[in-house]
Amino acid sequence: MKQERLTRQPSEDASVSGKKARALRTKTNSTRHIEINLADFKTHPLWDILVETARENPRYASLTGYTREIILAKTPDISPQELAGRLSVTLGESIVILDDAKSEE
Repeated sequence: MKQERLTRQPSEDASVSGKKARALRTKTNSTRHIEINLADFKTHPLWDILVETARENPRYASLTGYTREIILAKTPDISPQELAGRLSVTLGESIVILDDAKSEE
């Protein structure tokens, strides 16, 4: 089986690699440039699902603590977009982390 994969000609895999290449080229829009009003966002029916998903992240507790103790101490008016960039998390996660860190103060 392994030898067959090594000796197979690249043209035999063209259709598979072509599908993979198209999937990788699919452009997704970044959410980091979306303007968000947290008051409206928290009343959305999907807010609870976003909170549950963000809290399931194994790093959630440490990210929230770091945000509360370090980031908010220096820049209390940080935006969710800035926080997402600094923590290397998604915008949704940063919204939840920021909301929880501010509510614990």
